[in-house]
Amino acid sequence: MEIRLLEKGYKNSEELYHDFINDRIDPSNAYFSNEVVEIKNAPDFPIYMAKLSGEEVKNAFLEAFHTIAESYLDTERDLILDERFWHSLLIQEKRDYLLEKYPQIHTGINEFRKIVVKKFDWENYIYKVILGAQYITDNISGETERERYYHLIIDNLDVYNYLIKYELFRNDQFIINILDIIDELDISKLAKAKIKGREDLGDDERYGRRVLFEFNKSYPVVMAPMLEKEELKKLFITYLNYYYDVTTIIPKEEIPTELLNESEDQEEDSSDDIAPMLSDMVDKVEHRTGEVTFDHTDDKSQVAEVQVSTLVKENHLQDEKVQTDPLLTYLEKVDLSYIDRRDKGGFLWVIGDRSIRRHLNPLKQEGIKYKYKPIGSKVTANRPAWLFYD
Repeated sequence: MEIRLLEKGYKNSEELYHDFINDRIDPSNAYFSNEVVEIKNAPDFPIYMAKLSGEEVKNAFLEAFHTIAESYLDTERDLILDERFWHSLLIQEKRDYLLEKYPQIHTGINEFRKIVVKKFDWENYIYKVILGAQYITDNISGETERERYYHLIIDNLDVYNYLIKYELFRNDQFIINILDIIDELDISKLAKAKIKGREDLGDDERYGRRVLFEFNKSYPVVMAPMLEKEELKKLFITYLNYYYDVTTIIPKEEIPTELLNESEDQEEDSSDDIAPMLSDMVDKVEHRTGEVTFDHTDDKSQVAEVQVSTLVKENHLQDEKVQTDPLLTYLEKVDLSYIDRRDKGGFLWVIGDRSIRRHLNPLKQEGIKYKYKPIGSKVTANRPAWLFYD
């Protein structure tokens, strides 16, 4: 089959759209170039799934995967991933099929651009299907197993979209490993679920996306695409735990030991950077208008006293509760937000993610116990927080 490639700039041609609608496409028209390519055959398949739902989406993707794998993957790779080739093929050979399957194309040029000449990137359904079919057929043997992976892609489209969006992750073995991990942990529903109570992350953040964000952020320190699956799995669970308490959904034997036996002592203690060293704040708290100082007897304590003074907000009148509680005083001085329900039989919650751990490390030296909760509680409106307990 001979396909004449469109001339550059064809997307802006209204004439092309009207000729397509009115069945006047002619390779001699000005919006075609003189370049010609040949392919063996080009069977029809669904190219746009945005308006479908449920089983319709699954069936459309499966049909597309099967057709691409059986009839298109033996085409030269540079051609099969070329935008102009696909748009030229659709316009010259697929008009009747497309207008019947997607009648909204008749409504205007915007629908034509959205469906027929859509940009050929991770948001384009043909592009999604080509990469998926290529990765699966190249790495998975046996029709039954290939079918299973096609279903895994469809069931985890949100994660898959973000995997193929970034060049770093556009690696066949990495994508297969991530699909395997989600399947083995049985967290497909969670991976696509929206993160509630974390408006600071964005309007439409989901757990799977945030895990990929952490992988992306850790590169090149952590070469995630190069890791073996089991190592990748440990990191995946660790990153997911930043946003969701994995101990509530993942079997204990799957959770990395360092998460189960998490100890702040095993991590770098950044408390040297924190001015008020509570381990040096022995003796008593002296309350004065707008400042907090500590009585000490040795030289090290005097240094700590000077450090504390540098953090004092002058002329700041603290309420009575803060003034009588050294812990709250400390939290105020390092600008940490908290919700204190202890006087009502509840707990003290310090608002913040793992990045504030360095401010909390000195408290452990005073025997104060706390635990990180990635999704907090109703008290914190599901914001990440640290629960203080006796």
